[in-house]
Amino acid sequence: MVRPREFDPDEALDKAMHLFWERGFQHTSMEDLVRRTGVSRYGLYGTFGNKDAIYRQALIRYIQSLKDDMRKELRKPDAGRAELEAYFRQVTGYLCSDEGRKGCMVYNTAVELAPHHPDIAEYLRGLQEEMRQIVAQVLRNAQKAGDVRTDIDADELAMMLFALEQGMAALHRGGWSFDVLMPCYETFLKVVDG
Repeated sequence: MVRPREFDPDEALDKAMHLFWERGFQHTSMEDLVRRTGVSRYGLYGTFGNKDAIYRQALIRYIQSLKDDMRKELRKPDAGRAELEAYFRQVTGYLCSDEGRKGCMVYNTAVELAPHHPDIAEYLRGLQEEMRQIVAQVLRNAQKAGDVRTDIDADELAMMLFALEQGMAALHRGGWSFDVLMPCYETFLKVVDG
């Protein structure tokens, strides 16, 4: 007879997500996951699979719970300059939070795992390309409305913003004060103004 599950899988996955986000894949053992989640090794394997599978599910959870929420206004068909600036403020608030000090789990994964795992690298490139396209469309909308300069291609501005956001997350995780990094966003807005 199969024993009923004695834990909440969503709660366990959230705890695993936070642990991986704090420590990374390499510095998190199955024993760490057992301790943090309070779920036996057997329970974790039976529900999620091996450590690699747990990490992938935790990464998806991170994207769905944090990243997608931050980008919802940018996904509106008529999103423009105001939504882009609101997104900057949201990212800023997040990076200044306790969770934000852990960096971006997508960026952390790109640095730690993507060079050695082509499937993860491809998955992350897809996510990153999707974000770049969303921002490019927002910038095109803002260009049409006369709110953003038109002499620089929206795709180029979107790539610049993406690189800026990822670079700021990396520097902040490395110990740079957000007060020092924040003018980067202000400078980007000056660039889009011309």
